[in-house]
Amino acid sequence: MKRTIVYIDGYNLYYGLLKGTQNKWLDPVALARALLRDDHEIIAVKYFTAYIKTYPHDQAASERQNVYLQALSHMDKVKVVYGFYRKSNVLMPPLNGVCKACDQLEHGCVRVVKLEEKKSDVNLAVSIMIDAAQTDADCFAIITGDSDQAGAVEAIRYHYRKTVLVFNPHEGDSIHLKRAASYYRNIPRDLPAKCQLPKEIPIGNQGNVIHRPDAW
Repeated sequence: MKRTIVYIDGYNLYYGLLKGTQNKWLDPVALARALLRDDHEIIAVKYFTAYIKTYPHDQAASERQNVYLQALSHMDKVKVVYGFYRKSNVLMPPLNGVCKACDQLEHGCVRVVKLEEKKSDVNLAVSIMIDAAQTDADCFAIITGDSDQAGAVEAIRYHYRKTVLVFNPHEGDSIHLKRAASYYRNIPRDLPAKCQLPKEIPIGNQGNVIHRPDAW
């Protein structure tokens, strides 16, 4: 059996495969098992994400995310690693307009709230490098379409002589990841629907239950 650690870029997975679907109540361990062959023993699943800011148009978004992350925290083998979410006010041109001077509102720009998820990609790269140096895992599987991880993938393969599998949640190929990985595959679009958590997840021994959010 190949001892395997799985690393999931949570936001890349969400925007590549889950947004706009009813499959957000995803079981990351089940997804990993569906992607890996039977000769892989999953020893850990590390899920990299950040707490979102509340959206003006969807005040319950952060609450739904908290419920999901709480569910993940009670799963065997799963570790959630947090970055952070930065919200800033910036000037940007209208969707169908042309911006002549982006530092002045009167020249066609509008002020918008820009949300950026920070640090998770760095956390993932650092984590996989440390694990490659300190663990006896044989294989490292990464769920991401972020080509910035190609450097870490190459380092694990050629410096530590480990197998690195990349599963891209986006429809298009990442040429850099494809070249860097020992094995590369795009995740089938219908797979998340087959890898969902139970609608109710008992936690502890006091009868407490985590419920899947209704909107999901």
